[in-house]
Amino acid sequence: MVKKTITILGGGYAGIEAAKVLCKKYKKNDQIEITLIDKNTYHTLMTELHEVAGSRVEPDAVMVSYNRIFAGTKVNVVTDFITGIDFEKRKLKSDKTEYGYDYLILATGGSPEFFDIEGVQENSFSLWSLEDAMRIREHFEEQFRLAANEPDPKLKKQMLTFVVAGAGFTGIELMGEFVERRDVLCAKYHIPVSQVRMIIVEALDMVLPIIEPPLRKKVVSYLEKNGVEIKLGTPITGAEKDKVFLGDGSEIDTKTFIWTCGIHGSEFTSRIDLTMGGTARGQSSLASAEGIHGMCGYRFDPEKMQVVGKRGRILVNEYMQSADHDNVYAVGDNLWFIENEKVLPQIVETAIQTGNTAAKNIIADIENSKRQAFKSNYHGFMVSIGGRYGVSNAGGMKVSGFMAMAMKHLVNMHYLFGIAGFNAVWTYLKHEFFDMKDRRTFLGEHFSWKIQGIWAVPLRVFLGVIWLLAGINKIQMTGTSSPLLMILELGMGIALICGLFTWLASVLSIVLCIVYLSSGIFSSDQLWRIFASLLMLGGAGRSLGLDHWLMPALKKRWNASSFAKRTHLYLGEPGLKQ
Repeated sequence: MVKKTITILGGGYAGIEAAKVLCKKYKKNDQIEITLIDKNTYHTLMTELHEVAGSRVEPDAVMVSYNRIFAGTKVNVVTDFITGIDFEKRKLKSDKTEYGYDYLILATGGSPEFFDIEGVQENSFSLWSLEDAMRIREHFEEQFRLAANEPDPKLKKQMLTFVVAGAGFTGIELMGEFVERRDVLCAKYHIPVSQVRMIIVEALDMVLPIIEPPLRKKVVSYLEKNGVEIKLGTPITGAEKDKVFLGDGSEIDTKTFIWTCGIHGSEFTSRIDLTMGGTARGQSSLASAEGIHGMCGYRFDPEKMQVVGKRGRILVNEYMQSADHDNVYAVGDNLWFIENEKVLPQIVETAIQTGNTAAKNIIADIENSKRQAFKSNYHGFMVSIGGRYGVSNAGGMKVSGFMAMAMKHLVNMHYLFGIAGFNAVWTYLKHEFFDMKDRRTFLGEHFSWKIQGIWAVPLRVFLGVIWLLAGINKIQMTGTSSPLLMILELGMGIALICGLFTWLASVLSIVLCIVYLSSGIFSSDQLWRIFASLLMLGGAGRSLGLDHWLMPALKKRWNASSFAKRTHLYLGEPGLKQ
């Protein structure tokens, strides 16, 4: 086989899926090179950005490093900013170098669409990147902090008025986060909740048009119950500093205007010569090094800004090939494909499924086998309105509240397990439940309260002494006990007293207690050992124990091992071999 280079530009949902499919197929084939190029070192969980913007989770909760995803695989990840493509020479160009390819998958995503409405991009925030989310997060709290000390009632009202344009998934989910965060900040800065005004403005006569009316009604009811004003059938006609103009002739004075009303092809599509299936209505959008985004909160050098011009979504056939080059594929938000007389929606399932189709058709081309035409298979939609409420229509089940949130978390964990194994799932659980603050989860604070390890030290030592004495007692009763049991009890006792391999010693303690209990030689008044051992699993050896020094050293060596990388069983980030 002639050596082939497959290059994937973009590490979003589509790019990751394509890379995983190709890597699985060619993991032992040295004639196939797979390269993923992205301007960031991490994959962004775009569907969870509202949680960062609303301060429900920390920024790293939506960042999955490419090292975590592709450690131990043949995928070569390159961090670079691609400025253009020479399709005839099959070269991708950056400011520093060029990258060749035999097959190219364009997974550069989409960008906000501002429709060239006067003043909107210049005076709004957007929510389409981690940087966007961080700007909103910082600005939102700053308004409460400033308002708490503002004597001018008019200016204070302006600071505490928050306008979200768009009642689609992004706008509704962001407002849900704001509602929960508002209550926290009002308590923190001693501001009455009644002084905070939250408004959703939507040009259509409904919210979330993609879901069923009964679920829509529940969403509206929940938001209005929590003090959100919803203006339907009200287009935005313009904006200026601290002011938004509406189609009914009214205007809203606000320091916070967030635009979530549309998405189209990325800024990158304006720099490549490919046939577009559809183009953005707005052709005067500004772009920075981050791409196209709302300019509020962004500190920029005007000389480094550029007018994007014509951009759009790349026209592809049913195999995800571009209309101009058979070896160039477009996937995810930046493609244009008509299915059942409708253009594919720009959602995560489209991205994953088109990435999968493109990868399989590249494999088919390399192996001269039959190609696979794209056929969508959507499973439904889920919307979280904050961390405590949501609606869902997935798998034929229409639910709201607890069940909807549970389904959303299960779907997220299923995705994360697919790209980075148990490590990513555990990290997600920590962010969403174990480290959650302010009761911002549908499970309340039942999983987030923690016991300081120092308070468990006396119990750990006492448990160790009990097992040590039990082992010594068996030595004195020579001939009546198994040497293995004596060794286990002595070892567990010493380990727990010293705080050495405490987690393993605690697991053995539980197992041994269960064995004794089932065999009838363990009295019921000793059941406390099982519950004490459960408590020790929480890292009790890290406080005044040898695990404080031993575990970090072992973690570093373990994370650098090829087995840990290959199985995604590393702790935190995979290590680098020194």
